[in-house]
Amino acid sequence: MDKVSPEEKLKILYVEDQEAIARLVEYKLSKEGIKVFLQYTGDGVLNKVIRTKPDLILLDLMLPVKDGLSILEELKGNEEVKNIPVIMLSIQGEEKKIEQAFKFGAADYIQKPFSTVELSARIHKALA
Repeated sequence: MDKVSPEEKLKILYVEDQEAIARLVEYKLSKEGIKVFLQYTGDGVLNKVIRTKPDLILLDLMLPVKDGLSILEELKGNEEVKNIPVIMLSIQGEEKKIEQAFKFGAADYIQKPFSTVELSARIHKALA
């Protein structure tokens, strides 16, 4: 993946069913000059990724309609978007879920609760 030039705004799609968390992350990342697109369900994520063309995807594991692992598998199976890094976020820390996320192609896995400082650092590492 090509690095984003300083003139371009970094774009992230955040798929999170808890609006308060999503809005907080959006606020914090926007302070860094990052454009955040929000999606609150697992329905239609692939279409939104194709439309918005994010540089990175933050994907919650537990979502209404379609779970994060199914979405990750769908994204990584699509030629048009498979190279976009995906960071999984979840309250679930069980090793099987973490292992599956990496097996399906996740760039990283962050357990909730997380600090926005850590999240920002991991985003920049995934895009390096």
